[in-house]
Amino acid sequence: MLYLALDLLFFLDEFGIETRDLWLPDVFGYSAALPQILKKARVDYFLTQKISWNQFNKFPHHTFLWQGIDGTRIFSHFLPSDTPNGDMSPKELAHSVRNFKEHDRATRSLYAFGHGDGGGGPTVEMLENARRLRDVEGMPRVEIEKALEFFRKAEADAIDLPIWVGELYLELHRGTYTTQAANKRANRKMEFALRDAEFLSVISPAGLSAYPLAQLDRAWKTLLLNQFHDIIPGSSVEEVYRDSKQDYQELDTTLSALSEGAIQALKEAIDTRGMKLPALVISNLSYYANEAVLLPLKPGEKPVAAVGPEGDIVPVQMVEEGALFVPKNLPLHGYAVWDLGATTVPADPEDAVTASTTHLENESLLVEFDARTGLITRILDKDSEREVLNDTYELDRKGRRGDTLYDACANQFQLFEDKPLFWDAWDIDVYYQEKGQTLLDLESAEVVEAGPVRGAIRFVRSFGKSRIIQTVRLTTGSARLDFVTEVDWQETDQMLKVAFPVAINSPRATYEIQYGHVERPTHFNTSWDLARFEVCAQKWADLSEGDYGVALLNDCKYGHDTQGNTLCLTLLRSPKAPDPNADMGTHLFTYALLPHGGDFREGEVVDHAYALNAPPRACALTGNKSGTLPIERSFFSVDNAAVFIEAVKRAEKEEAIIVRLYEAHNTRGTVMLTAVLPVKRAWLTDLMETNIVELALSDGEVTLPIHPFEIVTVKFTY
Repeated sequence: MLYLALDLLFFLDEFGIETRDLWLPDVFGYSAALPQILKKARVDYFLTQKISWNQFNKFPHHTFLWQGIDGTRIFSHFLPSDTPNGDMSPKELAHSVRNFKEHDRATRSLYAFGHGDGGGGPTVEMLENARRLRDVEGMPRVEIEKALEFFRKAEADAIDLPIWVGELYLELHRGTYTTQAANKRANRKMEFALRDAEFLSVISPAGLSAYPLAQLDRAWKTLLLNQFHDIIPGSSVEEVYRDSKQDYQELDTTLSALSEGAIQALKEAIDTRGMKLPALVISNLSYYANEAVLLPLKPGEKPVAAVGPEGDIVPVQMVEEGALFVPKNLPLHGYAVWDLGATTVPADPEDAVTASTTHLENESLLVEFDARTGLITRILDKDSEREVLNDTYELDRKGRRGDTLYDACANQFQLFEDKPLFWDAWDIDVYYQEKGQTLLDLESAEVVEAGPVRGAIRFVRSFGKSRIIQTVRLTTGSARLDFVTEVDWQETDQMLKVAFPVAINSPRATYEIQYGHVERPTHFNTSWDLARFEVCAQKWADLSEGDYGVALLNDCKYGHDTQGNTLCLTLLRSPKAPDPNADMGTHLFTYALLPHGGDFREGEVVDHAYALNAPPRACALTGNKSGTLPIERSFFSVDNAAVFIEAVKRAEKEEAIIVRLYEAHNTRGTVMLTAVLPVKRAWLTDLMETNIVELALSDGEVTLPIHPFEIVTVKFTY
């Protein structure tokens, strides 16, 4: 969305032209959130041709209305020539007209010509052909005009257009959800680092006048450059990823410095009088998260408990990196100061974590592991009194392989032969499932954390030339099981997935996309269902039946498949073209399993996915120091559990605050947005930050109607 907005602003600022049409000739699928994003950026028309590459099914339309998840419709056109690089030959033009599917509803189609993929443009011969074909009997009439002129004429004379609802899934290039995993991880981490840097710069006591607009603008443009085709899909040559790695490292350095500068300003202004070992905990989340935070300590500091602003006392667990504790009731999009200088140890909490090499348990969850393989044999959700997994078999102790003894176990690492027919980095073909194995050999298992805050078991396994070190963690008070994973990956033409067979019956799974979610089948009833054997998602996928569900969250993965009752996440690939060293080396990532009552809404799956990707952070403060800021503050909040604040930043063109929020549950109602900063006026804007209507503002509060999956942008001024 930001890439689109920056593009539109560039053309408006530099040339005085407001772009009204979007061309995406070569993108590997199209999010169902895009129609709303386009319309709210004042774009009225959409064009592509890539869907003509579908592997199994022919897309049924060329001119149609595309309807997104929120109900927004946009006039869309697919090139009936099936190429953006037409040669203007009579044969190709005749094919384009014959191929056009809306002859009964429309009279115009668009033909793109020239050597576009390599930047060559049209030739003299092409232009001469176009001139000659303006009016030739038996041939289509050719007019050369601007795309916007075509769209306006085509929209005006089209009647009763078909409507396509939901995503435009490309039945090809499914491997691009996973290839070049380190690049994808850096992209996700920097997306959230930018989100945090913007938020922290807004709430800094230095004010908007000190907001690092130029640095953040440059950082966003660097990130967005690396989201370009073919960089982010993983389908570029090796040199590209050397460059992108350097870009991401520089981004990390820049954003860390900007965030630390804003945090330092907060630290200097907060009043810590009466505190011995204060810790500033910052949360950029819309809802409270039961997350353990880590405070690095100085030599000799060994706190036993932490006291919150409201007098809550929680235990502290010492780990190698410092002090671990779970702060309660953190302010939303704000901060709280906890004092780790407490000398009174709280009574053992009921939900304390116990750990051994074969089990993890707290008040909410019991997890059991097979001693020989490290696979999860049982997950009991105590809150819902539900067995999360299918009935497990008694595990064979004789070391047999290739049978069904482990089919019901969870956290299965599955290794598949991955040799697509054509494009290595781009594709996964459906027959990969015919050659696979579950990795059962386990080198070691040891308890690495055990205490009142968190329990963790570290499993080590080797296979081929590769090695997996995984730490499975369970935090007090949480039903989320985290899998912190390090892989030394040295395979060729192999794909690694992780699978969770769960006791859930549903013909559909739910997947997060930008600003919402879509449902996709868990079966192969039709060729359209079969084509979606590998799909993309953002931070989570969920499988739920009537009153219960299980979600699989991630911090940097995008390839998913859910077949029957098994949730799978694609972790790594090893293609050899166009980069012969793609994905070789060490990879770090975390995924998490979240059993929950009800569907993903009741299970607060979106909340947990945000918390996994943007966990609260803790840093030390100077104790017993006077200051102007209180020990806790929520700067921005919403009162609707389905609405999430996605961005808090300075406006692009004026000294104002932009708060962008969206409805995530496909519900409608109202939402009250509260800002504690001394704002004076508020406007509802479009995505270009142009005012639409002034909002009634009272004590920093505005109340807005909100519709299913709606993206709302509010501008506050001082």
